[in-house]
Amino acid sequence: MTYTGAVGTISKSISDTPFTRSLDAIAMTASWNAMAAVTLGSDFIRSQAASYLPQEPRETDDAWESRIARSVLSPYTQRIIETAAGAILRKPIHIEGDDYWKTFSENVDGLGSDLNEFARRILVSSLTYGHSAILVDYPPASVALSLAEERALERRPYFVPVEAPQIWGWRQETTLPTSPLTQVRIHEYTTQPQGDFGETQVEQMRVIYPGSYDLYIQGQTSFILHESGEFTLPEIPLVPIYANRLGMLRSQPPLLDIANLNITHYQRQADLIHALHVAAMPILILEGWDMDTNEVSVGVNYALAMPPGNKAYYVQSDATSFAAQAAEITAIETQMSTLGITKLFGQKFVAESADSKRIDQAQSNSVLAVLSMEVCSGLKRAFEMASQYVGIEPPEIYLDRDFDFYRLIGQDITAITDLNTKGKLSDQTLLEILRRGEILPDDLDIDSEMERMNGTEVSTTEELNYESPET
Repeated sequence: MTYTGAVGTISKSISDTPFTRSLDAIAMTASWNAMAAVTLGSDFIRSQAASYLPQEPRETDDAWESRIARSVLSPYTQRIIETAAGAILRKPIHIEGDDYWKTFSENVDGLGSDLNEFARRILVSSLTYGHSAILVDYPPASVALSLAEERALERRPYFVPVEAPQIWGWRQETTLPTSPLTQVRIHEYTTQPQGDFGETQVEQMRVIYPGSYDLYIQGQTSFILHESGEFTLPEIPLVPIYANRLGMLRSQPPLLDIANLNITHYQRQADLIHALHVAAMPILILEGWDMDTNEVSVGVNYALAMPPGNKAYYVQSDATSFAAQAAEITAIETQMSTLGITKLFGQKFVAESADSKRIDQAQSNSVLAVLSMEVCSGLKRAFEMASQYVGIEPPEIYLDRDFDFYRLIGQDITAITDLNTKGKLSDQTLLEILRRGEILPDDLDIDSEMERMNGTEVSTTEELNYESPET
């Protein structure tokens, strides 16, 4: 195969194309498809009806299409994912460091998303597919610029969210699990203008190496090297975020078992909705009625005059079969709810003492804490890469791991206040405990509050010293 681009014309084997999934990516595709089916909504799963709602034997095409059109996906898996992400990011992410990073955290992707919104998007993707990634990008410059010139032109790094199905292939330096990446291929779709008003969709593959990248565009019969470039980092600026890691860029969706139940629920519910539409309405039966010579009008404002010996009655299906289907659907819903809660939150459905609830909270936190630490370490690593672009010390990132809605009670407040009064606890630590214990607002700036308190104390002391000589 021959392709042309920014670096000239190069011949390649027809099998040597960047638009090919690696074997590891192919092995994870089935799980990704199942998760996509239960998280992308009713329209998407209807489009995949051949896989998830197949045509029954002797079912006509019209009947099958009608059954598909009436099917509705209940978003149980998506709701569990959003609940888990909301629990982990219930409180804002704290960032401490240079003011540059505080400004940067207000728009980390260049599209207006702040750090909390971006982290939630990454976390939802990781919980859905097993892992996601952050690509730390930096706009290229046509000429070499100093750091001051780059800031004047507002050139800055930005984070790009990458979902697991977008990563089509990768290579490592050695076979060791912790070996650094030497190549990553990220599949993307973009649009290009066509004519004066139209546009066309373009399939492209971004191939990233340590310090350089190539951008290929897929054509109808060949692929084209559209762009090549270099960057200053000596490594691939891709930071994986794992929810259930199996290896380098390999994982399994942690909620795959719930997704399979959700697919079964969709199938059973589609069958019940279709059956109710077809068989739930009673059918009028007229015995001895000549339909060729007599017209029939049926409704609450009409009556039938029947000749002697003829009969008119309704026939309806037995409701027992519908009740059995509804009971099965309810049982599946219970399984999904129970499994989702116990899998992520570790809660029980029996009466418990206060101590056992504390133990359950610790177990719950241990499950969510793993995800929280993964997101926190991933964001730290992404900021470290971004700091190499701009030459500013990276900030510190903190995620609150109090995932239970636990509020300090009066006894707790009394105990920590007593420690503060006795000098065993600083004012700053006291304020931090009260903030994390839901007593003070999350957006309270403790440093500013300490400065205000110290300033008040100084003013009072100066006033006393001023009045003392007169006395």
